[in-house]
Formats: sequence, C-alpha cells, structure tokens
Amino acid sequence: MDGEQYFVRETVWNGIDGRSYDLVRRRDDQELTEDESFDSYPTDAQIAAVLEEHGIDVELEMCKICRKAILLATAHRHDNGWVGTCHWEERLRMTA
Repeated sequence: MDGEQYFVRETVWNGIDGRSYDLVRRRDDQELTEDESFDSYPTDAQIAAVLEEHGIDVELEMCKICRKAILLATAHRHDNGWVGTCHWEERLRMTA
C-alpha cells in the first residue's frame, strides 16, 4: 500500500492467556494501533480502518468464497472475482 509494507505483530502476555495484535509499519517499526490493540487477529476490514485513520488509501474487495471484505493489495484475482488469503490455495492458481 503506497509502497509501504505492514504486518500484524502478536504479543503473548506472560502469566495470562491473553494476546494482543498490533498493526506495524515495517520501515520504522511504528505501531499504528498504539492507542488500542486488537484482542484477536484483525480482519482485513479492521486493518483497512486503521490504515485509513493514518491517511493511507486502502481498497477493499469481497472474497468470492466467503463474501468477507478483503484487502485488494493481498487478494488474488480468480475468474471474474477476488479470493482473499482467507481461502487462497495454490491449486486455485490452476483454475484461474
């Protein structure tokens, strides 16, 4: 997205079962979710919302298998639609 790379960092807390997830810009290790971490792995729509809060233009499409919002930057073109990382398998590449 805009030439930048982002990733989700998982933090495991000692002594409790809790985990937190933060969206991080790879270039400078800046947490974009510094005010509020996610309690579970964020959906593409949640990631898009955080990026948009920071002025980063994000395009969402709909996964043709599960109908959930997916980031276009990580989606795979298949037939006349898009498949998200939620359902992409290499064998789909043969049927594209």
